Amino acid sequence: MKYEEIVGKKVIDKKARLLGKVNGVEVDAKAMKITYFYLDVDKDAVNDLGLKKPMMGSVKAVFPTEMVDAMSDSIILNGTISELKNIIRATS
Repeated sequence: MKYEEIVGKKVIDKKARLLGKVNGVEVDAKAMKITYFYLDVDKDAVNDLGLKKPMMGSVKAVFPTEMVDAMSDSIILNGTISELKNIIRATS
Protein backbone atom coordinates (compact mmCIF):
# COMPACT_ATOMS: atom_id res chain seq x y z
CA MET A 1 0.00 0.00 0.00
CA LYS A 2 1.31 3.46 -0.89
CA TYR A 3 1.77 6.29 1.60
CA GLU A 4 -0.87 8.34 -0.24
CA GLU A 5 -3.37 5.51 0.27
CA ILE A 6 -2.76 5.42 4.04
CA VAL A 7 -2.91 9.13 4.87
CA GLY A 8 -6.52 10.21 5.30
CA LYS A 9 -7.81 6.74 6.18
CA LYS A 10 -10.33 6.63 9.01
CA VAL A 11 -9.15 4.84 12.17
CA ILE A 12 -11.80 2.94 14.11
CA ASP A 13 -11.79 0.74 17.19
CA LYS A 14 -13.03 -2.86 17.14
CA LYS A 15 -16.57 -1.66 17.91
CA ALA A 16 -16.47 0.66 14.86
CA ARG A 17 -16.11 3.85 16.93
CA LEU A 18 -14.32 6.57 14.94
CA LEU A 19 -11.04 7.67 16.54
CA GLY A 20 -9.86 9.96 13.75
CA LYS A 21 -7.89 9.99 10.50
CA VAL A 22 -4.28 9.11 9.72
CA ASN A 23 -2.14 12.20 9.05
CA GLY A 24 1.25 10.49 8.79
CA VAL A 25 3.41 7.50 9.60
CA GLU A 26 6.78 6.77 11.18
CA VAL A 27 9.04 4.37 9.33
CA ASP A 28 11.90 2.29 10.71
CA ALA A 29 14.41 2.81 7.89
CA LYS A 30 16.54 -0.20 8.82
CA ALA A 31 13.60 -2.61 9.01
CA MET A 32 11.81 -0.85 6.12
CA LYS A 33 8.43 -0.95 7.87
CA ILE A 34 5.89 1.40 9.38
CA THR A 35 6.20 1.48 13.17
CA TYR A 36 3.69 4.19 14.15
CA PHE A 37 0.62 5.89 12.72
CA TYR A 38 -0.04 9.56 13.44
CA LEU A 39 -3.64 10.53 13.92
CA ASP A 40 -5.85 13.62 13.82
CA VAL A 41 -8.15 12.64 16.68
CA ASP A 42 -11.89 13.03 16.11
CA LYS A 43 -13.36 15.64 18.45
CA ASP A 44 -15.86 13.11 19.85
CA ALA A 45 -13.06 10.67 20.78
CA VAL A 46 -10.73 13.15 22.54
CA ASN A 47 -12.19 12.83 26.06
CA ASP A 48 -12.74 9.07 25.83
CA LEU A 49 -9.05 8.63 24.97
CA GLY A 50 -8.07 10.74 27.98
CA LEU A 51 -6.53 13.44 25.81
CA LYS A 52 -6.80 17.21 26.23
CA LYS A 53 -7.88 19.54 23.47
CA PRO A 54 -5.47 22.45 22.94
CA MET A 55 -6.76 26.02 22.94
CA MET A 56 -6.18 26.17 19.19
CA GLY A 57 -6.04 23.43 16.61
CA SER A 58 -6.87 19.77 16.79
CA VAL A 59 -5.60 16.91 18.92
CA LYS A 60 -2.81 14.86 17.38
CA ALA A 61 -1.90 11.39 18.63
CA VAL A 62 0.27 8.40 17.78
CA PHE A 63 -0.23 4.65 18.07
CA PRO A 64 1.97 1.63 17.24
CA THR A 65 1.25 -0.56 14.24
CA GLU A 66 0.86 -3.55 16.58
CA MET A 67 -2.58 -2.15 17.42
CA VAL A 68 -3.81 -2.62 13.84
CA ASP A 69 -6.12 -5.59 13.32
CA ALA A 70 -7.03 -4.90 9.69
CA MET A 71 -6.62 -2.27 7.01
CA SER A 72 -8.82 -1.72 3.96
CA ASP A 73 -11.02 1.35 3.49
CA SER A 74 -10.41 2.04 7.19
CA ILE A 75 -7.78 1.05 9.73
CA ILE A 76 -9.39 -1.15 12.36
CA LEU A 77 -7.65 -1.35 15.72
CA ASN A 78 -7.68 -4.47 17.89
CA GLY A 79 -9.22 -2.90 20.96
CA THR A 80 -12.08 -0.71 22.13
CA ILE A 81 -11.57 2.97 22.80
CA SER A 82 -11.33 2.30 26.55
CA GLU A 83 -8.73 -0.44 25.99
CA LEU A 84 -6.70 1.83 23.70
CA LYS A 85 -6.78 4.77 26.12
CA ASN A 86 -3.40 3.89 27.67
CA ILE A 87 -1.74 3.09 24.34
CA ILE A 88 -2.68 6.02 22.12
CA ARG A 89 -0.71 9.06 23.25
CA ALA A 90 -0.90 12.71 22.36
CA THR A 91 1.79 14.36 20.26
CA SER A 92 2.66 18.00 19.86
